[in-house]
Amino acid sequence: MHKELTSYINKTPDSNNLLTFALQRPIYEPDNGATSWYAKVGLGTPVQSNLRFMIDTGTKNTWITSNLCSSSACAPHRKFDPAASGSYKKDGNPETIDFGAWGSMTVTPVKDLITLPGIADAVEIAFDMATHYTGSQFQELICDGGIGIPCHIPAGPNSTLILNLLSKKGLIPATIASFWYDRETLKGEVQFGGVNINKFKKDTFNVIELMDFPPDQECWIVKLDSLNGLFADGSTRNMLTNVAFALDTGSSQFKGDPKFINAAKKVITNNGQYPEVIQSPGKVSDYPYPVLELVLNGISYKLPPEKYFIQVSEDEWHLAFHFLADCENEFLVGTTFLETVYTVFDFDNRCICLAEPK
Repeated sequence: MHKELTSYINKTPDSNNLLTFALQRPIYEPDNGATSWYAKVGLGTPVQSNLRFMIDTGTKNTWITSNLCSSSACAPHRKFDPAASGSYKKDGNPETIDFGAWGSMTVTPVKDLITLPGIADAVEIAFDMATHYTGSQFQELICDGGIGIPCHIPAGPNSTLILNLLSKKGLIPATIASFWYDRETLKGEVQFGGVNINKFKKDTFNVIELMDFPPDQECWIVKLDSLNGLFADGSTRNMLTNVAFALDTGSSQFKGDPKFINAAKKVITNNGQYPEVIQSPGKVSDYPYPVLELVLNGISYKLPPEKYFIQVSEDEWHLAFHFLADCENEFLVGTTFLETVYTVFDFDNRCICLAEPK
């Protein structure tokens, strides 16, 4: 195990100068593939404190919906008001970011102060201020913006890499982000700077090296040894083997290349015999779906059907597997899996660590 990681595991939480975001989520989540978990973070002077941000390891972008956005997809969101902030600065010309099947976002690069929990002074960051969205997925987002935590420093990012900035300023002891979720209470936390040893079992810590990635890659990618279906009769059916696999806190579901998604669905639904959408009075437990087994760095992680079906309303559940257009050989998972583990993203040591939560 890396020396730095051992050091943080063996310290008490109080001895780490960690920044802790409180997370929450609603009971139900939209079937749009994005996480429903968010933290409230303040922007501007005086602080606009009720803005909801996903903490997102799937992107380099930090962004927020603004009150300059008039498209219907902006309507449900809380909005940053630049005119109400005395510390706001425009930092570039408007541009459009294409999210493929998701739609697009028109943004203006800006700078302002972000107020972070446990840090006395607000910190100036660069971020994208959204002024227009296209695509229903943006309208369905639970959050109002996102804080990006990419796996490396990309060329010419518009946005400040907040985790790296805090580490450089000495405001946190390490360039580490740790995630813990409690699905039962709908509460969680993200810690910048280290780990909370009260949240996981130390003897289950699994250090997984990142795979090599191209310069434009932002996601944290490890090797998925295998994805299997474990059936009640004791049989096992393999779905995928030795696949590049991103752990993306900004996503909720399994997503990726249609050939990967179809391979998984074929096993889970027994060639379409069992439904992908279940409505009350039906239940997920009415069908003999397998337990999913994800093998990462030789360690088996099991996901029962109740975990990989998402509840979208009081009486409806959807299989949490989505196609991604134009994503050949890509496969990722978000909080559908990450809710079941304690996850550490270690920027400097280029690894992800998983542990069994307490």
